[in-house]
Amino acid sequence: MAVAIALGGATTAEADYYSGGMPGRSFNVKAVGINPTWVGFLDTGRKNWNGSGAGANIGRKSSAKATFTAARYNASWYGVYSPSGLRPINRVFKIKVNARTLDRDSGSKMTEWCRSTVTHELGHALSLDDNPGTRKASLMKHSRNRATVQKPLAYDVAEVKRIY
Repeated sequence: MAVAIALGGATTAEADYYSGGMPGRSFNVKAVGINPTWVGFLDTGRKNWNGSGAGANIGRKSSAKATFTAARYNASWYGVYSPSGLRPINRVFKIKVNARTLDRDSGSKMTEWCRSTVTHELGHALSLDDNPGTRKASLMKHSRNRATVQKPLAYDVAEVKRIY
């Protein structure tokens, strides 16, 4: 469900707020059952957000309840973010990335598409919804060029700051 956020009276945020996000911009995630290449994609996604200026502090800890995994799923999606638990009490999430569809559709740009997908999925943990209602470029748009848009863009950073 998309919810517009009102700020300062008549000013309305442009992003579609995602209520499945974490209660804050600082949280940890655990890599589950993946090889060092996929751990590297997770770490790159975390660094992309942490260095974006959005105030994110996404860590990787083996004791985290939030999880990240990748496999060759028999489905058409690139990545899935699944939250559970109540926000703010015990919210956690699972991110699954589909290596099969990424491999099938990325051509010679598999690494770039993986980075874009992982960073996009972490954007959901920061309460950003898919396909925001803006004309501005966004990592959260499904229509983005995954070969070139691998980091949060100015719009994404501003929306995370606005939400939190």
